[in-house]
Amino acid sequence: MSNDTVSELKTEELNNTIHREKGKLLNFINGKMPSIEDAEDVLQDVFYEFVATSRDENTIEQVAAWLYRVARNKITDWYRKRKTERLDNKVIANNDEDEPLFLADILASLEIPADDKMLMKMITEQLSEALELLPAKQKDVFVMHELEGLSLKQIAAATNSPIKTVISRKHYAVSFLRQHLRDLYNELLN
Repeated sequence: MSNDTVSELKTEELNNTIHREKGKLLNFINGKMPSIEDAEDVLQDVFYEFVATSRDENTIEQVAAWLYRVARNKITDWYRKRKTERLDNKVIANNDEDEPLFLADILASLEIPADDKMLMKMITEQLSEALELLPAKQKDVFVMHELEGLSLKQIAAATNSPIKTVISRKHYAVSFLRQHLRDLYNELLN
């Protein structure tokens, strides 16, 4: 086969993959973004990276899983880059007689108590450590289902795995996490 024929086959394969995965991936991204326009921008970045990587490397194993992983990373990057407006000095109400009411004053009263913050940090750290001990496939299924909100069917499609395999991996992950976090749970009860 000539280089042109190989290139044409690869381009057709890329186009087919993009066409096949576009709708599901856009729905996944849109569920995590503030607007459809932002989701479409992230989707474009994902497919740009897919095409660039596919041209540089021979093959990507488990393309759907790879696309979802890149999408999660692009979403995280998007939120990191986004500048938030400082609201500390935002005036909520200002009567001529009274002093102005600042948003920071209201938010301070709604803050999470320090004890709760420490508790959440401890739980998050323990869960993160336990997740790192799981086999990669079990961890991926647990994270996709419990933390990212994908359905088991979506996970099966993304990982090219039978649904029963996905259910089994989730079951083993949950059993392991229950066992591993049992001491923390008992400590929190007391």
